Amino acid sequence: MGDGSASLMVSNLLDAFDHQVRTQPSSVALIGDVATTYTWLQLARQVQATAESLHAKFAAAPAMPRHLGYGSRNSLADVVLTLAAARIGVINVPLNELGGENHLQDCWQQVGGYWIDDVEALLASSTRLGQMEFDRVDPNSAGLILWTSGTSGSPKGVVLSHRSLASNAQAKLSTVPQTSQDVRLTCLPVSHAYARTCDLGTWLLSGCTLALTRGFEGWTRLAAFVQPTLANVVPSVAERLLAGDADELGMQRLRVLGVGGAGLSASSFQQWKTRGIVVTQGYGCTETAPVICSATPENAVPGCVGMPVEGWETEIRDGRLFVRGPHLMLGYWQNPIATRERIDADGWFDTGDLVELDSATGQYRILGRQDDVIVLPNGHKVFPATIERIVDSLGGVRHSMLRYGEGQLQLWVETDLAGTTWEHLCNTAVETLTRRPRWERPRVIERFAEPLRRIEGELTEKGTICRSRIEQLRFQR
Repeated sequence: MGDGSASLMVSNLLDAFDHQVRTQPSSVALIGDVATTYTWLQLARQVQATAESLHAKFAAAPAMPRHLGYGSRNSLADVVLTLAAARIGVINVPLNELGGENHLQDCWQQVGGYWIDDVEALLASSTRLGQMEFDRVDPNSAGLILWTSGTSGSPKGVVLSHRSLASNAQAKLSTVPQTSQDVRLTCLPVSHAYARTCDLGTWLLSGCTLALTRGFEGWTRLAAFVQPTLANVVPSVAERLLAGDADELGMQRLRVLGVGGAGLSASSFQQWKTRGIVVTQGYGCTETAPVICSATPENAVPGCVGMPVEGWETEIRDGRLFVRGPHLMLGYWQNPIATRERIDADGWFDTGDLVELDSATGQYRILGRQDDVIVLPNGHKVFPATIERIVDSLGGVRHSMLRYGEGQLQLWVETDLAGTTWEHLCNTAVETLTRRPRWERPRVIERFAEPLRRIEGELTEKGTICRSRIEQLRFQR
């Protein structure tokens, strides 16, 4: 068995994979969505065969950009292609299939290279295992292009080096340790930075078993079978898990639930604690690989995202957080102007997020995006994310958005009214928000006529709202 030690130090995650193959070849590495298992050695053989197949395709077209693109669906193929791309020295460009055809085309046209139409067919045909050896990974080279969540409505390619991916995963693992005996369930998109580092990266470093599925529905299919000890989710999934039966949802062994992408309400945090499960919240950006802050199982408190992980320098300027360190992106893909707008000459990255330090714990509290702050005519400032976190925790709410229009604060809600009514939901929201300052309370509460659509860009890959896109599509027409 591998030692699963958080002290495994590597300059790239492919070396971590090779370490697990050498030290625990017959241990279960991966469990697929249909409960199919793969040992580390079986996975290594598939990676090698796929790498040789891909190498031949790039060798046959030497002028083709050395970028590997495909529609990501949280399957064995995602893991194999990630490792095979690193093995042959091409840049991995996974695109979330749920983003829709237009999103995939818009992103891929910016990059170009070898696009895999059918990833399952490629793996099935990559069975011939030769003895081809490849150059070692250059840790400082670009290894991955991910896409911003698109809070601006225009996703940009974020270029991350092998070193930044490895160092950030190591920093995260040091705050929430795991061993080769753990089972980590992944239901977040691995085409997004959160799962890419906090699930895939920490799995490779620790040598635990990774169970790979997608979304809450995937959790319901796989969790009871694998009995996870660790998982990362977004708040909407955490709320749905709380509402379900712990045994049916396979949570008997779950001890740590990581929550990111947005904040979890204090009441939900406490409910998880009552169940004996620690919630560790964190914070980051795609551009930072992504983890900037993370709570530990020992210091986790509601409303805070922990302290900066190892490697980051931080500064707060006029309330806005700036960071500098080895986890930072190389830049935006072929966009030096946008890169210079976010990273200054001294290497400081402007997160664009307003933060404050919690005096009691020394941890960071995220107030919201500077661009999102609503300044009322009377000069009061309102942070929409603060109100939205409270409302999103209410039963019957899928998503909420606070905006200023027609001279007043408006709260717009996407509902799931199973077990409640719109009138009851509105009354509950009003009552819950009475604890907030009067100027933060919405004057009207309205319901979105149609569900928010990921394919239209109204929801990010994390399932959080894209404010600018909703404004454009729903309020500016």
